Amino acid sequence: MRSRFFNWLKLAAKFGFAIGVLWYMVATGKLDLEVVKKGFAHTQFILSSVGLVMLAIVLSLFRWRLLLEGQGISLTSFQLVRYGMIGAFFNTTMPGAVSGDLIKAWYLIADRKGQKKTPVLTSILLDRVIGVFGLVMVSASPILLFGSSVWAVPQLRTIAIPVLGLFAGVVVFFSYIMLSVWGPLAYLRKRMEGLNENRFGRVFLQAYDAWTSYRSRPWTLVLALLLSIVNHLCMVLVIFMASRAIGDEPLSMFHYFLLVPIGLLTTAVPVAPAGLGVGHAAFDALFNLVGSPHGPEMFTMLVTVQILLNLTGIFFYLRSPKLGPQTGT
Repeated sequence: MRSRFFNWLKLAAKFGFAIGVLWYMVATGKLDLEVVKKGFAHTQFILSSVGLVMLAIVLSLFRWRLLLEGQGISLTSFQLVRYGMIGAFFNTTMPGAVSGDLIKAWYLIADRKGQKKTPVLTSILLDRVIGVFGLVMVSASPILLFGSSVWAVPQLRTIAIPVLGLFAGVVVFFSYIMLSVWGPLAYLRKRMEGLNENRFGRVFLQAYDAWTSYRSRPWTLVLALLLSIVNHLCMVLVIFMASRAIGDEPLSMFHYFLLVPIGLLTTAVPVAPAGLGVGHAAFDALFNLVGSPHGPEMFTMLVTVQILLNLTGIFFYLRSPKLGPQTGT
């Protein structure tokens, strides 16, 4: 009872934080709700953004299915949509953009008798990692393609350096997976056998082996990354259309490709539900670098569409049995 009380208290605190940040931004004029209202008056924006966000949801579900199949787990289309939308619902109503992942994993495990946790949780973790990689690839694309334009602006240069560092991390990750049975890396795995002597070590090795098992299906990872890139391109296009709907000063397309993924990355921090407040502050800071004062309004328009679509997951949640304790690794 005491633990439940403190959990609710933390949740209330995080909702309070999000509301406080939003109130501050509205009170200081950083978030103009009249501008948001003006943007939503454009029917073309509403229809296009709903279509793009729905496409992004479908792509993310298909990406997770690919990674599950890489662990030997097959789902029907209905099961995939059910688990995915339950996860989307909790991602919206709980702090951070990853909270619902554990919920959908537990539903999957509960529905499949004898299903071990490690393969499911590995697919969930890798799905999130590939999602972040997609953001990095989209953000790095203008640096690689329009480097001179980016480096010419000192403010963007400070962003470009860490983005290129993350891009290098993506390359290292894929290289490690593909070379995990080669020379020094294979020797490293043998040296880790001693971890089997304790529970946490065994869990780590199971996760490690499940992770590196994708080397036998490299195209699974490649296709998952491509799906992630297209997914995030949809988000960039929604922000681009939002800027046009509110009448913002036109920016170069590479600005959107560079800044939007970085802003979306901040919403994964488990501070507020659906990234509210955190995402607004990030978009405000990022778009101010290129002279646009309407980053928070654009993010508000995107997140409103996302929330409304994600909330439809409540229908799957209400028709699902309550979770019980789970066993197995």
